[in-house]
Amino acid sequence: MAAGGQPQSVSHDSGALLSAEGGTRGKGRLVWLAYIIPAITALCVALIHGPFLIDDAYITFRYAENLAVGEGLVFNRGEAVLGTTSPLLAVGLAFLKLIGLEVPLAARWVGLVSGMAVVIITQMLAARVMQPLACLVLGLCLAFHPDLAIAANSGMETAVSMAVVYAALLMTLQGRYTWAGTLGGVAFLLRPDGALVVLIAAGVTLCHHPRKIWRPLLAAGLVTLPWLIYAAVTYGGWIPQSIPAKQLIHPDTPGHILLTNLRRLSFGVPMKLVCGLAVGGIALAVVRRSKLVPLAVWMLLYLAGLSASRIMSLFPWYVTPLLPGLLVLAAYCVEVLIRAVAKRVTETSAWRPWVERRSAPAILLILAILLFGESPTWHARNEAQFGRVPVYLRIGDLLGQRCRPGDIVLVGEVGALAYALPEQFIIDSSGINSPAVLSARKEDRSRLRTQGIARPSPEGSPQWVLELVDRFEPRYVVTYRPWLHVQEIVSVPGIAKVYRRVGSDIPGLEHYFILEREEDAPGGP
Repeated sequence: MAAGGQPQSVSHDSGALLSAEGGTRGKGRLVWLAYIIPAITALCVALIHGPFLIDDAYITFRYAENLAVGEGLVFNRGEAVLGTTSPLLAVGLAFLKLIGLEVPLAARWVGLVSGMAVVIITQMLAARVMQPLACLVLGLCLAFHPDLAIAANSGMETAVSMAVVYAALLMTLQGRYTWAGTLGGVAFLLRPDGALVVLIAAGVTLCHHPRKIWRPLLAAGLVTLPWLIYAAVTYGGWIPQSIPAKQLIHPDTPGHILLTNLRRLSFGVPMKLVCGLAVGGIALAVVRRSKLVPLAVWMLLYLAGLSASRIMSLFPWYVTPLLPGLLVLAAYCVEVLIRAVAKRVTETSAWRPWVERRSAPAILLILAILLFGESPTWHARNEAQFGRVPVYLRIGDLLGQRCRPGDIVLVGEVGALAYALPEQFIIDSSGINSPAVLSARKEDRSRLRTQGIARPSPEGSPQWVLELVDRFEPRYVVTYRPWLHVQEIVSVPGIAKVYRRVGSDIPGLEHYFILEREEDAPGGP
């Protein structure tokens, strides 16, 4: 053991495994195989899970498509609104579109490659404080976990953001503060919470090399400043409209958000075990002054940021970025405890080196198998999240044959349907991409409170929907049954007079409302 109780395998570069194996060229190849095998495993597991493009991902896809055809980084052509939380991904997908790749396919493969990168980078992080074999099995734990597979398949920025964030943390631990700041800036352009990793890099630099504090901050500033200027000029600010929109339609208290996320993290017996070990890992990292302390701090800040957002934790992938860190800290806890037990129980035994080197990987391998076994359960509890996307694409194909360019469509769920109707003006009922909707929802909320309803429903009253229909006279109103108060507004005389329901006789569309405005209909309801 090194001073301070650190394992002797600690290294200061990505070749930690290489130095631990002796540094020969042949062994070096074996060490890199220890990185590649879990990464390939992660790809295979993700492919087995299949594509699960999430509806929200199609919002960014539409931004990318509009940028690729020269309409700018916008949701509706001619209307500058920042609704996507990942402008850098939108720009990257637009570039891939220009070189001939379809946006959804490109997004999926960006996610799959990023998932592999997450595994490799996580192993490199673990190699700072853990033995090579334990790092290998840790990589398999992550590769087998269904959350990583779904994030890689989702089409969203989750996987690529994870790769960049953990790479920035790795650079921070290696003392490469300029690179840490650069990657932190990239992380911010992928997701607003990426700014947290810049704070971590700056904090570590301040602690160890105060005179170099300018390096990560300057690097992050150079990366983000062009976007901040562009966003301020184009959209009036860099904060995505999706944040205030979700705070309005999905409000929640910080305490409840935290409890929900902790329950999501500990879903299933294997993850309860991981979380318990990770808590122990955090405590050991702090007591032993491990190099993993910045990782633990970032995880705690991330959880705190989710709670402070006051946005209800609706989806399990909100906490997926914490998964690699949880596994690293859990594995660290296992290895430290195994070493402590081996030292006490086998003080003079020849078996001690074997126990120290093999016991932790064996425990982690069992954990990896248990995590892979969670896949059916994961699919069962998330199937409803993905099932509506293909239906909306079908509806988009149907309406695409009936719509004219520029027709206005009011939608209950915005992603896939909006992507399938690129030339139509989409009114997003959540307000994520439609300022008029956000304003109408806010006014409705104020009106209800004035009427004495202290805590109105997030969906509010049907009044705001009727106001939007009256104002925009959309050619189509399309929604899944629970939203837009559709079952109430179809009975309003003005709506019934100018709109008729279509497509209800098509198999699979029974629970969807497609209201078509009559061609010769008079003014609004």
